[in-house]
Amino acid sequence: MKFDIARAMGLKKETKAESLAGFIIRYWWLWLLIAITVFSFWSRMIPAKYGELQALDPFYAYRINMYMLNHNLQIPQYDYMRYWPDGIGIERYGPLMYFYVPVYVYTLFSALGMSMTYLDFAIMYPALMGALSVFIIFWLADAIFRDKKAGLFAAFFLATVPGYIARTSAGFFDKEATGGTFMLLSLAIMMIAYNRNSLKIGLLSTVTTFIAVGSWGGAQFIAYVVGMFVIFKLLINKYDDRLLKSTVPVLIFVYLTQVFFLHLRFTFEQMLSLTVVAFLSIRYAAGRYKLVKNENMPYLIPGLMVLLVMVLLVGSLFNDTLWDIVNHAISLVVIPEKGYMGTTVAEQQPGTWNDITSRTSVFYSRNVLPLGPVEPLASIWLLFIFGAIAAVYEIYTTRKWVLIFPLFWLLMSLQTIFYMVRLVFFLGPPAAIMAGYFMAFITNRIVKNDVLNKKFKFGNINAVMIILVIFIAVVLLSNAVTGYVFCSSVGPSYNQYWDEAMNYMKTQTPVNSSILSWWDFGYWFQAKGERPSIADGGNNNGTVDDQIAEWFVTDARNWTQYRWWLKSKDVKYILMDYTLPGKYGAISKIASKGKTITGMLQMQQTATYPQANKTIIEYSAGQYTVWIPVGESGNIAGAPMFMLKRGGQYLGKNYITDICTPSGIIRINVSGNQNVMTGCLAIAPFGLFYIPPEAEYSIFTNLMFMDGYGIPDVQKVFDNKLIKIYKLEINESVS
Repeated sequence: MKFDIARAMGLKKETKAESLAGFIIRYWWLWLLIAITVFSFWSRMIPAKYGELQALDPFYAYRINMYMLNHNLQIPQYDYMRYWPDGIGIERYGPLMYFYVPVYVYTLFSALGMSMTYLDFAIMYPALMGALSVFIIFWLADAIFRDKKAGLFAAFFLATVPGYIARTSAGFFDKEATGGTFMLLSLAIMMIAYNRNSLKIGLLSTVTTFIAVGSWGGAQFIAYVVGMFVIFKLLINKYDDRLLKSTVPVLIFVYLTQVFFLHLRFTFEQMLSLTVVAFLSIRYAAGRYKLVKNENMPYLIPGLMVLLVMVLLVGSLFNDTLWDIVNHAISLVVIPEKGYMGTTVAEQQPGTWNDITSRTSVFYSRNVLPLGPVEPLASIWLLFIFGAIAAVYEIYTTRKWVLIFPLFWLLMSLQTIFYMVRLVFFLGPPAAIMAGYFMAFITNRIVKNDVLNKKFKFGNINAVMIILVIFIAVVLLSNAVTGYVFCSSVGPSYNQYWDEAMNYMKTQTPVNSSILSWWDFGYWFQAKGERPSIADGGNNNGTVDDQIAEWFVTDARNWTQYRWWLKSKDVKYILMDYTLPGKYGAISKIASKGKTITGMLQMQQTATYPQANKTIIEYSAGQYTVWIPVGESGNIAGAPMFMLKRGGQYLGKNYITDICTPSGIIRINVSGNQNVMTGCLAIAPFGLFYIPPEAEYSIFTNLMFMDGYGIPDVQKVFDNKLIKIYKLEINESVS
């Protein structure tokens, strides 16, 4: 559209078409943001095709929400479905807001005419909140960098990074969807308030902070990110009133939410929040009322910090609360050792750099896009490293101190992953922001560099711009494909075999028939089987996990010693499933308080070798191989042989004489000069298991592979080959 002087002077009116075109051009970034948000929601909704929730914990939130919908939106004050028969009170539920928010949203949508079951809504909700996070992070990045291109790139990367998608895809109905989204909203409001020097905008963050911290323990991360940003600016004497108006509302509500809503006392986050607010208030008063001379102002906060550290260090020698604070501060830098219980949970293990790169790379696009050596250049992990370097350079050259905020956020997120791998979710937003900043940084530098563009311009062809466009296209395409492929690979753990077992419990057992198993499946028992569990994934009931572990590893011949414990827990049914043998190492570690680990080796059939009147069936797992001779009748026709297979050679041949069967342990004789390996083999529909001698006679092995043989109080009532359920009826007269 050519420049028209008359129209510019207001002497000629724009036509509707010209006005619409101008509006579209003026808000070009908004249409791209909407497209990215829609793509984010669409890709995250792919797992919804299964019509089921993901993982384990989401079933707990779903069950409580269903109770609320049937009880006037009230949370149960006491939950007897958990830790039967004792139950658990509301004061031990943890953050409650993540129960309220989705139920209220559903109620609102239903009032507006939405027709959807709550299960369908619960499946959709994480994807909806994930898409909202993508929309929010644009405004946060734009507020930090004052660059809408950086905001768009950041939104795109958050829409596609696997580490963030994993907990915001359809079906992952857990705390992160609500808490993570409102945490981003709090930080975005805070940064906008900072830019506009507005206390009114800053006060809006009080509501979002309350919802964030009240929904998810991880949202307390706000205190660290905001607190360290403020402390840094005070240390370099870069205080201004914008800092007070924007950050104090957030920090105050981190404290208030923990104290009055979560009923927490003397946490490190509370102390940090109040300390930072105190520093800001002192700095404001010192400048406002001339309490400190201008030439001494740079030393005020550093001096107070030194004094505070000295008080904490000295006071910690005499006060347990101060010692806890000092110890927590040290743990933020030096990763503490986990107890034996924490080391048995996979997602609580310390993360590695490989965990970081795998969750922030375009690895998942390999089967679609053969990127080869270009793959790292398109990956978010490398882009956020370059973004961090670019931010440091810009801080050095322009003194743009606000860039310290995303840098601190990125570094703290990386630190949390080395503490616990499940916290890779934290890395999603700062990684997307710094990667987006780098993409905008190089785009701006290249586009605005006239010397570079002229030097590599050949006729009408600008080689530099072509390379830039190709690079951006490769980054966008590979990450978009990664997001799509990753979402396509996500699905529920709850399968048809579990559905059969839980349907049996729901329809064939009396109400309040409690289920005993390892703690992993407790939420499924409660939500899908509608029966109370002895333990669950919350691990809120003290030593119950230790007790279950000790019971599992106990010799089955000493069964009667645990009758008192089974009666104290009012156990009615015991469930064993096909994943439990792989967890026996964790069970044995907990039972021994971390002293020993006993594992079970699982093998799969890999070959068959006909030999005269019998067949050798081969089972393998890595370098380990077992040969089992089977006769024409299908019975084992000799002692199995255990070997190591290396380079096509079978080494270390040992016979295993014990076979764990539903008829007890069967022993096969071998000649006296043969090497015999202790332990037993168990053949199950889901593989062959070598059970070491430490576990051969355990209650676990008996129930898992021997159908409760010889145990007087159990009767197998359900078996679909992968899951077994035993009915427990204790008969004191039988030993």
